[in-house]
Amino acid sequence: MAIILDGKAVAARIQGEVATAAAALRAERGVVPTLAVVLVGEDPASKIYVRRKTQACREAGIEARDHLFPEGISESALLALVRELNGARDVHGILVQLPLPKDINEARVLDAIDPAKDVDGFHPENLGRLFIGQPLVVPGTPAGVMAILEHYGIGLRGRLATVVGRSRIVGKPVAQLLLAEDATVIMAHSKTPDLAAVTRQADVLVVATGRAHLVGAAHVKPGATVIDVGVNRLPDGKLAGDVDFAAVSPIASAITPVPGGVGPTTVAMLMRNTLRACRRLM
Repeated sequence: MAIILDGKAVAARIQGEVATAAAALRAERGVVPTLAVVLVGEDPASKIYVRRKTQACREAGIEARDHLFPEGISESALLALVRELNGARDVHGILVQLPLPKDINEARVLDAIDPAKDVDGFHPENLGRLFIGQPLVVPGTPAGVMAILEHYGIGLRGRLATVVGRSRIVGKPVAQLLLAEDATVIMAHSKTPDLAAVTRQADVLVVATGRAHLVGAAHVKPGATVIDVGVNRLPDGKLAGDVDFAAVSPIASAITPVPGGVGPTTVAMLMRNTLRACRRLM
């Protein structure tokens, strides 16, 4: 049976480190790391995520300033808010919760955030810096994946890592981070023929597709490390990953659960990114 890679434990360690550093900043410099969170609309999942991030801020000694708007706010008004937050000296990080309403251009809003305050790491400048190996801000979920691998001492140099999913939020950034650790990286996606034949080669398999139980026993090499980024709501209301945990855990050497795997580390990395942004902007 596989070792369970406990993301909650990794997140708690990171949160503790951030809280210690934030307390030192407050005591020594009188500075409180501050995160502005912008939420538009009534999406239930988004509201839950924002509450979790606000709670994580409290635990990490970070001030959270929520800017909550009903659907109907104009794109121009939202862009004006982003510009205001860019110029606010006492705001160190800006997070615009996705998805935005369909009548608002997400790319235009994300691109308007000051790259130095872009704690999500989605700005083209930050993604470009990651691509050339000079990252300023790394998106939280890919950073969380790497934190789990590091915490459990899972070496990457010379190993074959396969990433299933090519989003700019997870798949592409995590591939760059794996390459930076000297892994040999294969990227697979929805158009990959015979996906199982590709994933069975992997020593480390990262799955981020948003399709429940896409990866089963036939997709996994015995002894592989499996990182499941997906969080999917099943018809019975339960959460499930992109990996069939029951089928894969007897084959893998290590695996993340859903929930309790990558998810908690994503929020912890957001706290770390906010702290680092504060230090850069002091």
